[in-house]
Amino acid sequence: MTIDHPLSPTLSHEGRGSRKVIALGVLAITALFSSHADAQQDWPTKTIRMIAPQAAGGGPERVIRGIAQGLSQKLGQQVIVDYKPGAAGNLGAADLIRSGADGYTWMLGPENIATINPLIYKSTGFDRQELAPFNLIASLNQILACHPSVQAQTIEELVKVSKSRKLSYSSSGAGSIGHLTMEMFLADVGVTMTHIPYKGPSQAVQDLLGGQVDCTFVVSAALVEHVKGKRLIGIAATSKARIPSLPDMPTMAEAGMPNFDGNFWLVMYAPRGVPPAVREKFGKALDEVIRGAEVREAMAQNNTIFAGTTSDAAQTEITKAAAKWEAVAKRVKLEID
Repeated sequence: MTIDHPLSPTLSHEGRGSRKVIALGVLAITALFSSHADAQQDWPTKTIRMIAPQAAGGGPERVIRGIAQGLSQKLGQQVIVDYKPGAAGNLGAADLIRSGADGYTWMLGPENIATINPLIYKSTGFDRQELAPFNLIASLNQILACHPSVQAQTIEELVKVSKSRKLSYSSSGAGSIGHLTMEMFLADVGVTMTHIPYKGPSQAVQDLLGGQVDCTFVVSAALVEHVKGKRLIGIAATSKARIPSLPDMPTMAEAGMPNFDGNFWLVMYAPRGVPPAVREKFGKALDEVIRGAEVREAMAQNNTIFAGTTSDAAQTEITKAAAKWEAVAKRVKLEID
């Protein structure tokens, strides 16, 4: 009598059927992984969305648009800019994470989303560990500016006016770089102002021009033309050197505050988990675009200093910046619900 053993070549009909099912399963899994790998290699096959966590028209607008247009040309698919202002970038970051890590959604925004917001918001609306700095595009500086009615041309004069009457200041939003920078400045000079937050730099500057608020700390690109036109008084810039288009305006160091650091990074973010092949292809295209003449010219006109980094270097610098802003937030006891 012959007894069929499960490992014997003389399998029963049921045994052979099981082997066939297993084999088909293996083939299906292999095909799935192969299809997934092919999809990564073929990327992109549809429109790519680049979230800008701010209101349209504010900050380094030409730089953002130039990068999107350049990526469209390099990647062969349209890259659209999707403006998502609110909560100092938290809304845009939450949208990025929700969109998944397939490489079809990225975010170009300020560093505070990864450095300041997790420190001062009780809830950002997204998991910090899921937000990955991909490239530090550039370093941006800010201008401390006031409405002419304040009648202050220097830091000393501004402090004197602040002690004689209550002034207000605008920012791009509660928890924004400008908000924390102004609080750092006020703590350093020993005065206070009333904070009036807006949803983006454009609105913050608009009410400053109208005299509804007295002062601001905003990215220099949003203020240069207004200072040149004498509609606003430029007190000082956080840049290391004077802004070429505003040669008469001193830096913060020249104005007597050599250790004041209000510069910040413009960062390309990705959701954590984007496939390596997609990261490599996007990274190569991005590097070529930001080194191109059009974007570099846009950066120069926006007083934006080109950086361009690897993702590892980006993470290192963001960690350093977070430590800097954490010290400021603790000093001014800043917390936002």
